[in-house]
Amino acid sequence: MYSKQSSINSMQKTSDQEIRGTKEALIQDLEKKLRCKDSLLQNGNQRLTYEERMARRLLGPANAASVLDTQGEENMQNAQHQNAENIRLQVPTTHVRSRPSSRGDDRGHDSIQEKFFQPRFTQVPEDVVIEEGRFCRLDFKVSGLPTPDVMWYQNGRMVHQDQFHKMIVSEKGFHSFIFEAVKSADAGTYECVAVNRAGEASFTVKVEVIAKEHHMPPTFIFKPQSKKVFEGDTARLECQISAIPTPRIYWKRNNEMVQYNTDRISLLHDNTGRICLLIHNASKKDAGWYTVSAVNGAGVATCHARLEVATHANKPLPAPKQLRVRPTFSKYLALNGRGLDVKQAFSPEGEFQRLAEQSGLYESDEL
Repeated sequence: MYSKQSSINSMQKTSDQEIRGTKEALIQDLEKKLRCKDSLLQNGNQRLTYEERMARRLLGPANAASVLDTQGEENMQNAQHQNAENIRLQVPTTHVRSRPSSRGDDRGHDSIQEKFFQPRFTQVPEDVVIEEGRFCRLDFKVSGLPTPDVMWYQNGRMVHQDQFHKMIVSEKGFHSFIFEAVKSADAGTYECVAVNRAGEASFTVKVEVIAKEHHMPPTFIFKPQSKKVFEGDTARLECQISAIPTPRIYWKRNNEMVQYNTDRISLLHDNTGRICLLIHNASKKDAGWYTVSAVNGAGVATCHARLEVATHANKPLPAPKQLRVRPTFSKYLALNGRGLDVKQAFSPEGEFQRLAEQSGLYESDEL
């Protein structure tokens, strides 16, 4: 009986020692894991997750470490198995983010999976050829989730917004890249890049700038001068203008357009810029203030001159033509030239004799 009791006591002592040793070994193992975890937190600047903090609070540091390590190994094995399966089936990976539900009911602990979509251009502009100084606008449309950020590069260099370059974003993914006034330095190849968390997309467009022709506003080398002409004379209003390109010429009389290229009024000009307004057979209605305007893409030049049309006050009469008398030997013509009436002198015979005696003339036998 004694031996049986002693054996039982010895067995209890042995089992207690084994249990105590096993417990101490387990505690040492948990402490070692916790020390490793703490060293990782200190060296790697890692932060405990919400689940880890809750597990430590509810289960204690030792039990929490063992449980989390087991879950981590299972998650890693599942992820490796899933990746291997995707590679075998060539299934594209999708970007998924889990976020807690905003609802306050019992389902608040569930998570909502949100997918990301890579940017995609659904509308792109064509290549542009534009003259220097003009307004230019490049419109395009891009889609993606989340909304992608858009950047522009000119020949590999990023383009920043300034007073000549504007980047506008409107609703539903419509974007515009605006050149307020195109310059020669804006020519080149432009690349538009759209980026979000899921990836990026891009397109290119070429912008060719045509050099602007050199322009010079019109200037008067010499201006038209005021003139006075008489009725019926020809009036000339002349000037010379320098401009690039060749300007358009307009003439006005008292703010009314002059209708030239007619039989009486014509406009002449040459390659040196000389301009002449000719008015034939001037009359009183042609008098007034004349305005000449030269217009081109660079500017306008205007000048005024007055034309007076006068009437002849004492117009001289034309000199009468002199009559040439043919020479003759007739005595009757000679007498008529002295104021004598030959017919009366010879009609009555007595009167003729009386006159003949007074004048000392005698009839000759030659008559």
